Amino acid sequence: MRKRRRLNRRGKKAVLILLTFITSFLVGWGTITKADTTEQETKISSIPAKPLSLSSGTKKAFASSKLHQSIQYKQEIKREQRQHQKAQNLLEADRDNKDIYLTFDDGPSSNTNQLLDVLDQYNAQATFFMLGPNIQSHPSVVKRIVKEDFGVGLHGITHDVHKIYNSKKAPLQEMTKDQQILHNITGSHSRLVRLPYGSIPYLTVGMRSLLDQNGFKIWDWNVDSKDWELKDQRFVHKTIHDIQNLKKKGEVPVVLMHDSAATIRYLPQLLNYLEQHGYQTKKITNKMPPLTFQCEGRCHSISS
Repeated sequence: MRKRRRLNRRGKKAVLILLTFITSFLVGWGTITKADTTEQETKISSIPAKPLSLSSGTKKAFASSKLHQSIQYKQEIKREQRQHQKAQNLLEADRDNKDIYLTFDDGPSSNTNQLLDVLDQYNAQATFFMLGPNIQSHPSVVKRIVKEDFGVGLHGITHDVHKIYNSKKAPLQEMTKDQQILHNITGSHSRLVRLPYGSIPYLTVGMRSLLDQNGFKIWDWNVDSKDWELKDQRFVHKTIHDIQNLKKKGEVPVVLMHDSAATIRYLPQLLNYLEQHGYQTKKITNKMPPLTFQCEGRCHSISS
């Protein structure tokens, strides 16, 4: 009986030792396995994630897709609306001072010195939107414009509707070239743009977006003097009438005129009216938010 009891005791002890060994082995194995798993996870997480790359063909296809064009169109419309509101806010602030912005397109010309003399006589400010070839033809008068601190802007190169609007990049190319010509002759850098015949209807959303991306500001007008059509004092009467209407609406006039002999001949009548009614002429600057015609569904390609 004693031997059997000793055997039982020894057996129990052996079983206990074996169980302890097995438990220790399993715990150790689990720790090693967990460590290996953690190490693998660490290695995986340390591998930098590579961005999903698209082929140039895929990108080009998306850029020309209707979805992308629709997104661009909506973004550009919203940008122009914000810009238009900023311009309106600025002009409303100017309204209290009875400010007015006189602008002259198509110059410089052989008449520009006389135009400057008239403006100087009335101590009037103005902004000149000039064509690149005309700047090259009349460098001395352009230097006078800059020296006397008038506003300077860009009107393109060709003034041909079938050229300046014939492709998405054409307006940008013309204004960039015009800008370089002005800078080469005067050292002035203008970002002000006046599109021939205005930005409606042929300046498409894509053209506008390119001009904006390159820092240009598109300036239209809210008073068309029609001096290019009337060519006598009737354009003065029309301009005064439009100015009076804008005053009733609480809007600041931005007047479109042209660098021409007929305009210069009757300009003193307009300047007399402005002086007698307390208007203050001002020039447009690069820092001002531009007054631009809104597309509102009216912009379309010239070929359409």
